Amino acid sequence: MQVLLETMSGNSDESTISTVMDIEPARFANFDPSSITTLVRTRNRRLLQDLGGLDAIIRALETDTENGIRGDSRDIDARRNIFSSNSNQLQERNLVKCFCVCAVKAIKDPLIIIVVVFTVLSLGFGIKKDGLEWIWPEGAIKLLAIFTVVIVSAGTNFWPITQCHDSSGTSSYTPQVDVVRAGEWTKIPISSVVVGDIVFLKPGDQVPGDALFIDGSSLHLENLINVNGRSECVEVGHENKNPFLFSGSMVVDGYARIIVTADGKNKRNHQQVIWMEGKHADELLNLTTVVGKLGQAVAFATFFLFLCRFFAGNVYHDDKKGNKALLGDEKVEIWDHLLAFVGILAAPALIALTSGLEGLVLAVKITLAYSLRKLMHAKVLVRKPSLCHSVASVDTICLNKTGTLTAYFAEVKKFWLGLSSIEEAPHNLIAPNVLELLHQAIGLNTIQPRSANSTFAPPICSTEAAISDWAVRHFGMDKENLRQSCTILVIEPFNSANKRSGVLISKNNDNTIHVHRKGAADVILPMCSHYYETTGIVNVINKTTRALLEQILEGMTKNGFRCIAFAHRKTSIEEYFNFSKQQLTLLGLVGLKNPLRNGVKRVVKDCQRAGINLKLLTGDNILTATVVASRSGILEPDNQPGEIIEGEEFRNYTSEERIEKLDTIRVVAGATPFDKFLMVQSLKKKGNVVAYLGRGLGDVQALREADVGLCFGTQGGTEILKACSNIVIQKKDLSIVFDILRWGRGFYVSIQIYTQFLITATLVDLVVDFVMSIFPSDPPDFDAMAVISSGKIPYPVFQLLWVKLILGFFAAISLIIKQPSEELMSKPPRDRDEPLMNDVMQRSISAQAIYQIAVLLAIHFKGQSILKVNVNEKNTLIFTTYVLCQVSTVVNARLFEEKKIFQEMHNKKCFWGIIGFIVLLHGMLVEVLKNLAGTARLDSRQWGICFLIAVASTPISGLLKYATAMRIPFLTNVRGTNPKAKID
Repeated sequence: MQVLLETMSGNSDESTISTVMDIEPARFANFDPSSITTLVRTRNRRLLQDLGGLDAIIRALETDTENGIRGDSRDIDARRNIFSSNSNQLQERNLVKCFCVCAVKAIKDPLIIIVVVFTVLSLGFGIKKDGLEWIWPEGAIKLLAIFTVVIVSAGTNFWPITQCHDSSGTSSYTPQVDVVRAGEWTKIPISSVVVGDIVFLKPGDQVPGDALFIDGSSLHLENLINVNGRSECVEVGHENKNPFLFSGSMVVDGYARIIVTADGKNKRNHQQVIWMEGKHADELLNLTTVVGKLGQAVAFATFFLFLCRFFAGNVYHDDKKGNKALLGDEKVEIWDHLLAFVGILAAPALIALTSGLEGLVLAVKITLAYSLRKLMHAKVLVRKPSLCHSVASVDTICLNKTGTLTAYFAEVKKFWLGLSSIEEAPHNLIAPNVLELLHQAIGLNTIQPRSANSTFAPPICSTEAAISDWAVRHFGMDKENLRQSCTILVIEPFNSANKRSGVLISKNNDNTIHVHRKGAADVILPMCSHYYETTGIVNVINKTTRALLEQILEGMTKNGFRCIAFAHRKTSIEEYFNFSKQQLTLLGLVGLKNPLRNGVKRVVKDCQRAGINLKLLTGDNILTATVVASRSGILEPDNQPGEIIEGEEFRNYTSEERIEKLDTIRVVAGATPFDKFLMVQSLKKKGNVVAYLGRGLGDVQALREADVGLCFGTQGGTEILKACSNIVIQKKDLSIVFDILRWGRGFYVSIQIYTQFLITATLVDLVVDFVMSIFPSDPPDFDAMAVISSGKIPYPVFQLLWVKLILGFFAAISLIIKQPSEELMSKPPRDRDEPLMNDVMQRSISAQAIYQIAVLLAIHFKGQSILKVNVNEKNTLIFTTYVLCQVSTVVNARLFEEKKIFQEMHNKKCFWGIIGFIVLLHGMLVEVLKNLAGTARLDSRQWGICFLIAVASTPISGLLKYATAMRIPFLTNVRGTNPKAKID
């Protein structure tokens, strides 16, 4: 202790500590947390010795290996203030600061910058020429409109981040560990663990902080780099001189007690959210680039023509009184020339900027955020948002039996002692020595909750809980008395590879040594050379007896029972490491049954209807697997040869044979973790998109290999499973898996619909604005021929910002926020390599764009003469028709994607509310804010014409869509080729 304090003195901040701790200012006064942090991170055993060893560190941290820390609020607060805290570090974000970042990003939008610059310049020149009293009201309202767009844009980008924050911070997913405080073991979230806590680790647990090993058995940790990356497996313990544990590591085998030495700021940092990655992200980015370059080309051509007209003196100026004159005239002042030149610069710049498809990236974020929110309400945590586009392509689901098709809890239904079936039998009918051995086999060769005098405290799993409770009820097993009468010497933890566990014990009353083994009956039975009868007599297992025992096993497995066998041998310490594994005595056979989950048959049928194949991979023998697969609907009553195989047979196939037989195989029985990994790997090699639904540690390899990894987070001891899964389901309902697949398909369809809408609107805007800017209308007038009049840009600020709001916000919300339809799951999954811009989308874009361009240009060239309107009314008709056509496109996209149109019209109340809001605001913009928006009031006839043109786009574009096979040349070859592309 003295050495520890002397070494750690010098860097402490006693004044800070005394300020926080008024009652106990001396606690940890000379303690430097960085010393132990350095010790663990560098694995410095020499430093550990210099600090006085493990015992000195335990004393310095004021804890106890048996009773832990005091654990009261004063003690916890002191440790958090001095050593930092997990709760202050795990995914905590300053949302106000985050919103400010989004606002700054919105202000940096090139479109906003250009609008602000030219608005300020035009206002400055206008004030110089006409005076402040004429200009400031219009300028203030324009700047207010820009500010409103910035706030809306910032809020739109901020909302998806808040959804990810809420999703990642949901308490239902927080990993938990077992700690001892004030002598009582309890389970707490790792965010509540503090320095000095004594933690018990078992397979599947996550190390809550940097720590030192106290004691344990066969502890193997996996240091994860990331969910899909590499990892290293290390053994921790005093025997191999490695007592150091790193935060975030996962326990893959063994168990131990540890003391936490660092948490909070000395731990990992939160990772950046990736919204989309891979070829589809690359395709979206390429699509944005292609359309952006097209807009730049149009803008350059416009600028060139404007510049020629300017220097040729063909630009007109109009004053406040409506008088028009060429810029070269003596009446035109220098300020008028400057205003005209500002307009020449502004028009092409705005054409280029409005042609960008940045709204696509925003649409991805909004769609995913909305989907994550809805799934979170359904008790589903998506740990990797960018995975949603893969979910839409899943065509094969591999799953385990226990905890997925069947319930996680089990119930003992059969028990055989030797060749005798014992059901509901009083324990006094069994010989006392056999009963005592059964108590030891069940009560000690298992994972039990901790008592005051026991050494470790791992929680109990469902299988062991069922057997233990059954032994207490029917065999009178006394857990406390059993643990006090025996001492555990060696423990062999259960793992999925050998399918068994073992324990070496010493009886305290006579010091005799006994070894017990427990595991799958087909693994334990070959190890047995003798068996016990109920009378306590030990008989040899000859060929006849072994055949009878195998018949018993076969009978139970045919009825869907999972068989666990118990075996025993009296031995010595020396003999324990030398005796043959085939020299055990069979104690008994237990048959457990896990009932099918509710709705399993319906989910299996729904998946098959959606074109998704299900494959059952289970460690149970082939008979049990066949029964469960048949009851759940994975196997048909008349199953074909080759649909059910053993794991060993599948493992021994060559790579080519496995791939060839994949379509036939439905069930793999007796599957090892490597068999499951091979299945997923082979399916991926064949081109399938694989989802794996895991349950236990044996599924970790397969989960990492799968395209989509899912697990149920409701089962204890599965922290490593959650860490390796992309999606964690916090609800004991298999139908949630089907809903996840439906949401994935809905996400992809929503992105396609919005992409189609945005490209259509952008192309129409580009063509119409370019033509209207270059070619005069009929009859010609000064405004049309001059293009730039009085230095004003051809797009009034209000109109420009209003279109930006429609395309970037309202349309995105109305198109994207919806429940995915059931009809999506009546179709096969989409091909993962299918481009986002398919032929159907290109035909739809072509049809809508051709119709809208034709109508708008017809109004531009012939609207005044045909409709008998003036220039301002004609321009307002074009503006209103364009907006209503986009509204019509939104309605068509959402309404006619469903077969039951009228039912969908009634169900889409939120959608119709947004559409009505857009139309109402546009009406106010035209009729009420006409002076500021640069519009003219329209009468009922003119409004009717605009609505009629917009509504007519539905049947006309539909006919064009299906009657022709048009393609858009510059969009046809847009493909995603970079698998490392990402949208963040």
